[in-house]
Amino acid sequence: MSSPPLEALIKKTGRLLAIPRVVGEILRLLDNPNSSQAQIANVLAQDPALVAILLRLANSPAFAPARTVDSVERAIMLLGRDHLRRLVIAGAVTQASDRLPTQTLLPLELFWRHSSYCATIARLLAERVSPSHAGNVFLGGLLHDLGLLILFTQEPEAAHKAFLASLSEPASVSPQDAERSELGFDHAELGAALAEHWGLPESLCACLHYHHAPLAAPEEFRLPVGLVHVANTLAHLAELDSRDLRDAPPIEPQVLTQLGVSTEVLLEIIDTAQQQVLAVEALRNPSLAD
Repeated sequence: MSSPPLEALIKKTGRLLAIPRVVGEILRLLDNPNSSQAQIANVLAQDPALVAILLRLANSPAFAPARTVDSVERAIMLLGRDHLRRLVIAGAVTQASDRLPTQTLLPLELFWRHSSYCATIARLLAERVSPSHAGNVFLGGLLHDLGLLILFTQEPEAAHKAFLASLSEPASVSPQDAERSELGFDHAELGAALAEHWGLPESLCACLHYHHAPLAAPEEFRLPVGLVHVANTLAHLAELDSRDLRDAPPIEPQVLTQLGVSTEVLLEIIDTAQQQVLAVEALRNPSLAD
């Protein structure tokens, strides 16, 4: 049986992973400078699970201010609306992922471990290179492989076939090449298309779409995409507990040059991320923080 086209898979997945109505209302309120903190908090209160995730994220190393964030109103006051918008998106998508069918090829625990590393490292990189991008690339790192998770849950046979094809000829066939050969698109395109379907910010969609091809990203998004691209490679090394760049997907040399980050700094960031990643993973599973 042939695989569905990208548009059909987006519609199917969009229904399965529908972002709650509450999220749309909150994002509209956050975009309205005349809305009050109380209005936003009242709408969020309709989804207690989302509030719980949001507050865990607000107190994580990614966003933690000097003082504890113990309410939505306090999150708005201390973090600002832009950060809160990212928290809401991250919370909604992590919630939605729990509705995906259980499968063994890419267990949720492994998926979120890599995603948490990528998010943490992207933020650490941004803090050194361009602090204003830290919150945005944290979210980009957290969601960068969303399309891969969808492929393994919605099109497992095709995804597994592509995975095996890339393993058989690693020097000439990248995982993305194999996905495009098997499906007509790759997981990065799929993740970005779903993010666009949800109406998520353009910069976030770009991080998902181009994290394997940062030089192809639109100029206005090249910096955050480059940060997520590098973070993806370092995340693989952190998971393997390796410090050899040859053990992970290659980094575009031009991106490293543009970022102006040395190999020594990259290795330091991996060490720091390994100390912080459990706090980010605890966004989904609070028991990990115990």
